[in-house]
Amino acid sequence: MGSHERTPVPSIDLVVLGPDDRILLGRVTERWSDQGKYDWGLPGREVIFGDDLRSAASRTLYEEVGLAITSARFLSVNSNFGFGNHYLCIALLVQATGSLVNKRPEDWIAWDWFDPACLPVRLFPSAARTLQAYVSGVASLDLVEKGQ
Repeated sequence: MGSHERTPVPSIDLVVLGPDDRILLGRVTERWSDQGKYDWGLPGREVIFGDDLRSAASRTLYEEVGLAITSARFLSVNSNFGFGNHYLCIALLVQATGSLVNKRPEDWIAWDWFDPACLPVRLFPSAARTLQAYVSGVASLDLVEKGQ
């Protein structure tokens, strides 16, 4: 591989299940809306070197909304493209405890819980793919979309 080739960045998306199995979504700020294309996203960040998945998930959830993970399991892995980037997104299904606090107002306007059958439209690309995999019950849209 040449030194000029770009490589995908590992990231994590968290599908947080709350009351009545509703899903936690955040309303994105203008910074992440891509000129008004997107309104909602899942808690998630890049995986930091040295993090295992549980550590990355725990850090991300606490840093974004102040919650502590009580359980986590693998959900899906998908390629996500946006803003000229390529992320390899690992999604986890988590349950958490604590008081919900918007700890990153520069990225999120507010947080709310949604019924999986009534998810909002205009989801951030990685959130849309993660939630599509969750609702479809597949481990990777990358493989399904390619017919494998």
